[in-house]
Amino acid sequence: MRTWPIRAALLRCVLLGLLAVAAATGCQAAGGLDDAGPTRPIQAHPSPQPLWPAAESAAPPSPQAVADQRAPVPLPGLAVTALGQVDARTVLGKDPDLTPGERAALDGGCPGCVIQPAQYRDLNGDGSPELLTAVVTGAGSGSGRAVLHVYTQHGQEVLPVLTLAALPGFTAETVGQDLVVHEPTGPLAETSSTYRWDAVRMAFVDRRIKATGPAADAPGCPTDGSSAPEEASPRPEPSIGSAPAPDTRSTRPTARPTAPRPVPTRT
Repeated sequence: MRTWPIRAALLRCVLLGLLAVAAATGCQAAGGLDDAGPTRPIQAHPSPQPLWPAAESAAPPSPQAVADQRAPVPLPGLAVTALGQVDARTVLGKDPDLTPGERAALDGGCPGCVIQPAQYRDLNGDGSPELLTAVVTGAGSGSGRAVLHVYTQHGQEVLPVLTLAALPGFTAETVGQDLVVHEPTGPLAETSSTYRWDAVRMAFVDRRIKATGPAADAPGCPTDGSSAPEEASPRPEPSIGSAPAPDTRSTRPTARPTAPRPVPTRT
């Protein structure tokens, strides 16, 4: 049986198919460019447009003087040349708004009361420092309180520009011309309040609360009565001059060594 005509016909069909493919794709080397037809039109994505442009400002608001607030009244009977040369107790003694507890602390009739040493910082930007002091009464008794006082000088008069009641465990700092007061408002929280000069007095600006520990209901935090996973205790190291302690972690019996079998010899 002759198969040559059949093979020739099949080969002819394969060649015709390859020629058709080459005609459709063109003579193109591997890795060349190919014209796939017109590209799809590119659509531009819309850009976000804020609804309220004023909300984009991240600058903190500057405090403004309130018209209906009473202007600071100079301390009676006190005239100074330089506020930094006056003792804080002298200034406090002339302040008519001191509480009875503060008066007792100032007169020495309050055991455990503390009058903080005077600090001098320029808070209104006029080049002259303001006087900052605080009176702490009943510290450690559970009912104590603290009062922070800030005084400024105008001419020869002394003006009280901030009287702030705070918790006895408070701390304070100045950041530039801002006064920041930190209070432990809870076992796991701290409140920070900022005060700034408003052309009349030290005015409140903002308040922030910062967590100082894990919250009881936070995911992943252990609740009351729960125990943390135990860690594997390290093996004790043998002391110098003693034999190493045996490893008791495995209960698998130790195989006894077997004596070697005698090898027969030819005689």
